[in-house]
Amino acid sequence: MTDRNITGTVTSALAAPQVRALCFVMMDFPSGKMRVNNSAQDIDWDGYTWLGVGRVGSIETISEGATLEARGLRFTISGVLQAHVSLALGQQYQGRDCKVWLALLAEDYSVLPDPVLTFSGRMDVMDIEIGTTATITISAESRLADWDVPRSRRYTHSDQQIDYPGDMGLQFVPQMAEKTLRWGY
Repeated sequence: MTDRNITGTVTSALAAPQVRALCFVMMDFPSGKMRVNNSAQDIDWDGYTWLGVGRVGSIETISEGATLEARGLRFTISGVLQAHVSLALGQQYQGRDCKVWLALLAEDYSVLPDPVLTFSGRMDVMDIEIGTTATITISAESRLADWDVPRSRRYTHSDQQIDYPGDMGLQFVPQMAEKTLRWGY
């Protein structure tokens, strides 16, 4: 495991004979951030209330390796009402943030300080199985997934307009390519 700035509180909780843990998941949808946890009750952490999805939600095992490769993750929520399926399908979620924290719990089941960020990536594909209720599975990819994607940007006026609409700094670049300049005459 890589260094994740694990605090002394987390280290001592991991050394205890019994470790209580849960996961916090944040998905940034255009309609708002969805914050859930894998317990059966809502939990307040980091200034937000995280909805407890318990047995109706699951997270695929988070894996790491010694080689530099992108690893994905899948989240599943069961028992979704069909009225909410159209809401899920109508959003442009691909490429938006998705994060998972591992939180350790004290003996009274309160969240210990400094949960560890175990996954940070982008949402990719949503699969929906429809029956009496629906099951939604969302895949997320590590930010490393687009490491080898070539960046094809140019120093042209039209490319400049993508990031800076109205900027006229590159409008004369095509004319300058074949321009003959005379010095010292």
